[in-house]
Amino acid sequence: MIITWDKNENFTLKTRNKTVKIGEDISLGDLKITTPGEYESGGIQLEVVDGTIEVFSEKMMIGWMKKAKVLSDSELEKLSGIDVLLIGVGGGAFTETKQALEVINQIDPKVVIPMYEKDLESFTKEEGISSEGQDQFKFTLNDLPVEERKVIILNAS
Repeated sequence: MIITWDKNENFTLKTRNKTVKIGEDISLGDLKITTPGEYESGGIQLEVVDGTIEVFSEKMMIGWMKKAKVLSDSELEKLSGIDVLLIGVGGGAFTETKQALEVINQIDPKVVIPMYEKDLESFTKEEGISSEGQDQFKFTLNDLPVEERKVIILNAS
């Protein structure tokens, strides 16, 4: 799978079978998604619920949250299998860094990819990482870390 960040809250996921767009506009291949619900096409399952998008593909779960909030037990149970979390950080249109970190720690994904407007520094400082980005994140299930969480900073394309 290859993930690229198209700017703001928009990401493109290129899987073996289809391209998935998530964010302000959501699509699964040629299917445009405009309402919450569950969708499936080409071996990819997509669920849109309450500001959260989940994509199941290639035996992995990708989660998307623009404005995260501390999760209830039932919400956490549903989202606890997320392998890669795309989450808004740094405030403004996105979640404040402190709250985003709480949600990240609740879900405990293997990989975190932040989306941000201006303030990435507070997030990278808290995580103790460099803010240097890359253009895409290419991976398979076997590439995901087993022990420690990995943070991937993407450059907007």
